[in-house]
Amino acid sequence: MEYDLIIVGAGPGGCMAARKAARDGLNVLIIEKRKEAGMVTRFCSRLLRLGEGGFASDKVITDVDMDKATCTIEVGAPGKHFVHMHGVPPEASFAYTGELDPCFNESWLSPAGVNLDRDANCRTIDGFVIDKEVMLRGILMEAADAGCKIQGATKCLEIEDTDDGVRLKVKSPAGTETLRAKRAIVADGSFSALAEQLGFNEGRGPGPGRLRFMSFILDRCNMPYREMRRMHCAQPSVHRGFLNVGPWPPGLWELSCSAPVSSTVRLPQIIEEFLTNSAFSYIFEGANILDRQGCSMDLRPPVREAARGNVICVGDNLAYAEVAIKGAIGCGFKAAEATALSLDGKDGNAAYNDYWTHAFNFFSPEYNKRAVRLPSIPAVLDDDETDTLFRWFADQGVSGLPQDILPDNRAQLAEDLPEITAKLFSRGKRKGAPAAA
Repeated sequence: MEYDLIIVGAGPGGCMAARKAARDGLNVLIIEKRKEAGMVTRFCSRLLRLGEGGFASDKVITDVDMDKATCTIEVGAPGKHFVHMHGVPPEASFAYTGELDPCFNESWLSPAGVNLDRDANCRTIDGFVIDKEVMLRGILMEAADAGCKIQGATKCLEIEDTDDGVRLKVKSPAGTETLRAKRAIVADGSFSALAEQLGFNEGRGPGPGRLRFMSFILDRCNMPYREMRRMHCAQPSVHRGFLNVGPWPPGLWELSCSAPVSSTVRLPQIIEEFLTNSAFSYIFEGANILDRQGCSMDLRPPVREAARGNVICVGDNLAYAEVAIKGAIGCGFKAAEATALSLDGKDGNAAYNDYWTHAFNFFSPEYNKRAVRLPSIPAVLDDDETDTLFRWFADQGVSGLPQDILPDNRAQLAEDLPEITAKLFSRGKRKGAPAAA
């Protein structure tokens, strides 16, 4: 059977593409290598961030005309919420029936508990942590209701883009077979073998390296704030990176950290020591470990042309995880929209590539320069120096991301804390040396 569209990968981008394409009347198949489409078995983001700020900088981008992928949340009665996407038509909005955990701020803490806040006050919500599986299954159900066929436990082994369509060799419990479609959307995540086969990575470059992530899911957390926040705890004597704490639905907590793949750091041991023998252990007193999750992420530069021939690549397979949830949903919707245009004889690829290159910070040289100019604070300072720096933040009355605050206040910082300033900025010009996140 030949399909109008085959989608590989049932993450946020793939699921939204399936729903949009099926509602447009296309004959759609979505395949997922996991046994059940909509399952999430590895470490990945559960945060729907509001606003247009980036991971590494909140500064307004001036060198590229941006139309950021972002969203708002319509909070209803329990289980009756809506996610409204911006930068795409209103029909990209979708119902969400799971738990919402609002985060009122994001804070970085030193070993002595001195904090730097991203926002000056804690009265506005900067994001919601969601149950990702509930979200994906809800979107898939709507795709199925519109006629999309969903096939789990199916891995795409090979893909070929030809003049008359796309051929995919897949393996499922029923055996190996070849599927055919007029178009394909590849949404299979980082380290995509399919994007490599199709030649999307040609000329891409290796990037600064790979990161590995580990998270422990806990049943409790004694958060030191009145309101819900996401916390990034720094104790360099335990780990040369931040340890991140935040809500994890339904009603649980996540503690995570990362390190370069090339390092010898054992992340499970780092987290266990942080739980039991660190300046922050009091936060986790009495907590039980319910689950452990991990993943790796490639820090390669993004690919500018994500739509070629009869294929569109969506999400993390052509860019680092700044695409995140809302970005992947937007990409999925626009990819399905572009597919319909192409099948109608129009230039859908150009339409998608235009969206892709204007929706995300990573196509701005100005933003990328800010993102790499400084190392992570725990990577270069010791415990006492970290406390000293954070007390300086507090004395200055500043708020925001460290990557923004430090360059903006470099002159004053150099006058007040010259040795710390030298450590923070001495590595800023060194390219390709990833610090632990």
